[in-house]
Amino acid sequence: MLKDFFIHASFVITFLFIGGSLFKSNPNVDTTVQKLKLGALAGILGSVLMAFSIQITPVIMMDLRHIAILLSAFYGGFVSAILAATIININRLVFFDISTETFLVTMLIMFSIGAFASLVEKRLNGSGFLKWTVMGLISLLTISIGLLYLMGFTNQVYQLLVNYWVITTIAGMLVYFLTGYIVQSNQLFMQLKTQSATDFLTGLNNVRQFDSSLNESIESAQELNERLSLLMIDIDHFKKVNDTYGHQAGDEVLRQLGGLLISCSRPSDIVSRNGGEEFSLLLKNCSYSRALEIAERLRGIVENHRFSLPNGKEINITISLGASTYLETTQCLEEFIKQADDTLYKSKRTGRNKVSAL
Repeated sequence: MLKDFFIHASFVITFLFIGGSLFKSNPNVDTTVQKLKLGALAGILGSVLMAFSIQITPVIMMDLRHIAILLSAFYGGFVSAILAATIININRLVFFDISTETFLVTMLIMFSIGAFASLVEKRLNGSGFLKWTVMGLISLLTISIGLLYLMGFTNQVYQLLVNYWVITTIAGMLVYFLTGYIVQSNQLFMQLKTQSATDFLTGLNNVRQFDSSLNESIESAQELNERLSLLMIDIDHFKKVNDTYGHQAGDEVLRQLGGLLISCSRPSDIVSRNGGEEFSLLLKNCSYSRALEIAERLRGIVENHRFSLPNGKEINITISLGASTYLETTQCLEEFIKQADDTLYKSKRTGRNKVSAL
């Protein structure tokens, strides 16, 4: 029996790392699609474990399939757990020759484990370890009751249950800590991925992500034969804000300006902080004349906006802007960026708080 359960544990660990790879981009399983995906994967795992189960009697077999349901309930809730239990029960009926009574009992066990585990995960206050422990105890009690009903109250069954409890508890703890390690690794991966593409202060795209988005947008514009406009934006006399009110106030102005640019942009527009007090806005499928109109509208919105500082004081700032349009004012990527930069600095040289055209 020990050898058989070791094989089961190997299957579980393999599926954990496969699942970790599948959920690497969304380790929190917070959408219905993700929950269904988790439930399906857990159902497959439970079915594989069932295929390599230990045959106790011609109709009774034991394995670790309930751990697959616990995993789905722990990370995906009720939807994942019930889907996993359903897949396991269907495979039990289709691929195994069992009596109606045995099937009904095992089906009830699987659904009960899924339902109770989901309830514990949702309702029980406490650490993840406490929830997992309670879920494991409930599942073992449920399995034990079902086994005693099918096999009777004999010394042989008692000994079998003792061994099963010991082995399953060890396997359950191993799965809990391994899964926690995988989830934590995925969360750190996503955090680093986000930080590598996001400006830490404003939450906008950083320079690296701007370059990536620019290249993707250029390719898209070429394929669709659409014009792509670029606005370069710079805060006027930003050094004076830092010198007068402090760098903390300056940071707050940058954060609020980033939020203002996002709120005034279309979902398809790409807002970035290119460094210091300089921002950019990529406008997809936007002509040069329309880009200048948008730039003028942004200039007016910022000029009339009151920026709140940490000390409670409110100030006004102004911005200067420049624009260029790919496939209209230029056909060259380098010239595309240079035109936007040149018109921005033209705005700053000729009085600031303005939009300059080519």
